[in-house]
Parts: sequence; C-alpha cells; structure tokens
Amino acid sequence: MKPIHRMILLSSAYRQSSVSPDAAAAMAKDSENALLWHFEHRRLEAEEIRDAMLAVAGRLSLKRGGPSYMVPIDAELMLMLKRPQYWVPTRDRSEYDRRTLYMIYKRNLRLPFSEVFDAPDTLLSCARREQSTHAPQALELLNGKTSNELAAVFAERLMKERGTTAERIEYAFRLAAGRAPTEAERSLAMTFLASAPESAESVKEFGLAVFNLNAFLYVN
Repeated sequence: MKPIHRMILLSSAYRQSSVSPDAAAAMAKDSENALLWHFEHRRLEAEEIRDAMLAVAGRLSLKRGGPSYMVPIDAELMLMLKRPQYWVPTRDRSEYDRRTLYMIYKRNLRLPFSEVFDAPDTLLSCARREQSTHAPQALELLNGKTSNELAAVFAERLMKERGTTAERIEYAFRLAAGRAPTEAERSLAMTFLASAPESAESVKEFGLAVFNLNAFLYVN
C-alpha cells in the first residue's frame, strides 16, 4: 500500500490548491470538479482539529504505539455508560496530549467535541463521514473545555516565545494558519489586544478566536 500512497500524495492532482487562477473559466466547464482541476475545500475532521490545537499549543505528544488512553469525562456522560466503573481515566496526564487516534472510545458514548464535528456514531458502520457546518461547532470551540484549556496553553506559548503584541499576532497566525495575518486580521487582533490589559486571559481569548478561523479549520 505504501507505494500507492506515495504515488497519490506526490501526484499533481493531490497537491493542488483549492484556489485556481482560472477558476471562472474552469467552473464554467466543470462546476462539479469531475476533472479534478482544484482541491475540494475540506474542513478538518474532529480528531484532526483536536490534534491541530494540541500542536499549535505546543503540547502534542508524538509518542507512538502502546496502550490507548482514557480521558476524564463529565459526570453526566458517566451516567450514560452501562458500567461506569470501567471508565477509569489514565493516571499519567501526559497521555492526554497524544494523538486522538490513541484515545479509547465506547460504542455507547459520544464525546461532545467529537460529536459536534461529525465524528461517526460508533454503534454503526460508516462508509463515509458527513460534514456539516452549524452554530454549535463555534460554541464548542469558544466555550468547550478542550478548546479553552488548549487556548490557555497556546497563550502561554505566545507570551513566552514572543515579546511584543505584534510579534505574538504574527506568530499565532504562522502556527495556526501557516501564513502571516492579512492587514484586516492584524488590525482586528491589535485592536482587541490593545483594548484590554495584555494578560494571559486576553491572549487566551485571542487564541480562541484563532482556533475559530477558517484558515485553521479548513485545508486549503
């Protein structure tokens, strides 16, 4: 399978951008992209979003293999389990920073973060994931436990590794979006951070806003 994967990944079709300089003409001829003239705009899946937030915050563990880990869950979710005594969070908290691939799932338990970003129901077979866009996704990223915890770590990283507000804004966009901020984005970020005392809390709120950027959530 590896030679096939390599051939696909190195192909010109796979490496295309979702933005084409001849988009208008191409759209007129092939609006459904049957000829693969551009990359289909795709949002990251639930596991990828969590891993990306860990990576941007500087906390992603690249440990490979070994036993899976259980994360702590809210008491209300524990009540949904048939045998809640078997859900025992892993003692070593550093395990929680591993890729979501290694997280234990229960068939009768859907974690809110995964569910809101269209992770499939583990009770049923899923040939292809659906992708939806709705308000609870933004609410989860703004108010959810996972995103707020990682935004705080992201803020600590920005404040530790960059000294000025302008440098932190530039660095945040480089880490999360892989590019510099646009003039409009830079202006909004400067206005926000200047309107409040520059503290870990204000930088954390800025980090949450960055996690909600389309440039972070979508593959271009």
